[in-house]
Amino acid sequence: MRLKKSIFTKLMGSFILYVVILFFTFAVYLLLEAVLIGEGNPANLYPYQIIDENGNVAGIEILEKMGGWVEELEEGGREGMVSASGTDQGGSYHVIRIYGEKKNDSHIYSAQDLLELTAPYGETAYIGFFVQPENSPQKFLCFYDRAVMQVSATVNLNYVEDYGIPDIFILFFPSALLEILLISLYLKRKIKNPLDRIMAGMEDLKSGNTGARIDIKTEAEFEKIVDTFNLMAQQLEDEKAQKELLIRKKNQMLLELSHDIRTPVATIKSYANALEAGLVPEERIGSVYRTIDRKADRVEKLSGDMFMMLKMDNPDYELRMETVNLCELLRQLCVEYYDEITEAGFDFVIDIPDREIPVSADVDLLSRVISNLLSNALRYNKSGKVIAVSMSGESGKAVLSVSDDGEEVDRAFAGQMFHAFSRGDFSRKTDGGTGLGLAISRIIMEKHGGSIGYCRRDGKNVFAAMLPAEKF
Repeated sequence: MRLKKSIFTKLMGSFILYVVILFFTFAVYLLLEAVLIGEGNPANLYPYQIIDENGNVAGIEILEKMGGWVEELEEGGREGMVSASGTDQGGSYHVIRIYGEKKNDSHIYSAQDLLELTAPYGETAYIGFFVQPENSPQKFLCFYDRAVMQVSATVNLNYVEDYGIPDIFILFFPSALLEILLISLYLKRKIKNPLDRIMAGMEDLKSGNTGARIDIKTEAEFEKIVDTFNLMAQQLEDEKAQKELLIRKKNQMLLELSHDIRTPVATIKSYANALEAGLVPEERIGSVYRTIDRKADRVEKLSGDMFMMLKMDNPDYELRMETVNLCELLRQLCVEYYDEITEAGFDFVIDIPDREIPVSADVDLLSRVISNLLSNALRYNKSGKVIAVSMSGESGKAVLSVSDDGEEVDRAFAGQMFHAFSRGDFSRKTDGGTGLGLAISRIIMEKHGGSIGYCRRDGKNVFAAMLPAEKF
């Protein structure tokens, strides 16, 4: 298996490669200066590089590369004929020999002409420098093209000649090695150490420790990684806590379900044994069978509600959404419950507007919520006279409510009624309710992006369900 390089190793390798490339680029630059440009700026040249000490022209090719040439002047001129003061120390000087390709028309120079030609800031096209060989009476004037030198890179190759390319290598490498050492220490502190801390935190999180956090102060890029890691760890810790809570809730629900199923099953078993043993009088056999049937229905409802509860509590459960007129759906369900409510002796008050209030919903699940509210109003309103249903829609939301004028719900129970198996004591003794209806309704409404709640208002128990509504 091929081992992958670390970021630190790659960065160090890149830096070393950069140093090597920089060094060789510098060396090639010096060589190109020597080969292509020649001696560089004549201001930095020694006279003997063009004219040797005996008066021999040895380096005309150097000036030719810069568009220049050499002119030998007549013998006998005075020493110091060119001065900074511009004073005329002699007469005219004739050109007696030309080396290279002459670019101007002058064959005679006065001392003033020579002064202007050798001035570095003059306006002439060509700049010259005066050479007086040590062992020769001849005098020479060397020219170079001002325009060529203005666009040329200049370097004093005497430095190269004095030290040489190998010596430059020797001088360069110790400094390069020192730079590599310093950069290594810097990268270790700024990159490797933070990465090691981050990797340790990841391994800790990987092992299952959702409480793992990274606390380091480093560069902005690493701080973003650290912040993201800590946020992820916090989210995982929250999810773990939620899962543990969900498991405890489900275990509690199963415990409650087992308790609620045990009673009707025991009754069914007892009556079945009595029937089998012939212990039930003939005139009571029909009543016993009806009791068995009723208890079986209760077990079926308990298991059905529990299945629905577990199914709805699954985050992967998908709703079958469609656009529905909530007013029309509420009317249909009121019609279904109308006879049952009125036959129980209640006044059934319905207040549903004629307009459409469209909502996006799973029709079957939303119908279950409304049915639960109507059933609870009918089942638990023992002392009341009225059951009312109303519907309203405004500001992008639709609100339906079911109210009754029965006894106020116990306040301790009111805070728990939308949780699984939450029922008043009276319900356990009388109606056989599962205690899951309102909990299922809450989950359904939350999955629709809505809510459901209870309040006591104007002497009435009011259950209200809210849904986001489309434009109406």
